[in-house]
Amino acid sequence: MTVMMDTPDVERQVDSRPRAVEPLPELETVADGQDLTLAGAIADPEALEDALRLEVDMLTALVWAPPQLARSVVEAIIGTHADRQAGTTATVLPAGSVLFWRDAHQAVWDTVVTLLDEGSPATPVLVNARLAEQELTTRTRGIMLEIASPRHGRPVADSADLPYLAAALIDAWYRRGYTALLTRMTQVTNECPTVELAGHWTALTTHQQAAETRWLAIRDALART
Repeated sequence: MTVMMDTPDVERQVDSRPRAVEPLPELETVADGQDLTLAGAIADPEALEDALRLEVDMLTALVWAPPQLARSVVEAIIGTHADRQAGTTATVLPAGSVLFWRDAHQAVWDTVVTLLDEGSPATPVLVNARLAEQELTTRTRGIMLEIASPRHGRPVADSADLPYLAAALIDAWYRRGYTALLTRMTQVTNECPTVELAGHWTALTTHQQAAETRWLAIRDALART
């Protein structure tokens, strides 16, 4: 074990306080693009397939769920429409967060959220219609076919699995955040001056603590739906 010894005979001119660093994105969210320091990574093909399957199952349960249950799950994850308008997101995913690996899955989620915010049910027909208005039909055809005709038959009427699927999705989001955080710190360790490392560590720790607060609050809200 290496021990760092104090050397009082050496005059220290370096300011050891954390230095300011460039603004960092929300590491715990999946970001657009290929920057793995922002999104984390799933190297195992089988794990990636499982992650995508979870997304499909969750969206299927969400679209077939009764409107009140669907709204409760959405609000547990990203807050009410009023909260999002006010920027009150300390205990939910922040506005603009990308929750899904596949763009088509994210587009379906965003459309469901919009319909529910408008007071409309998010049925497969209405989701398809709104996607068509946004010229997203081609991009989302595959996922919408799976939602309309689930592999294992139509989900039960009350979509009892929905809160549990949503919780699993949030767990995956939170775990990817740690991958992103570690990757980012490795990057700055390799590229930044030593005097700036403490500042980066402080910034990344702040991200981790914010993510933990959100993860715990969302899991608690989903448990009560």
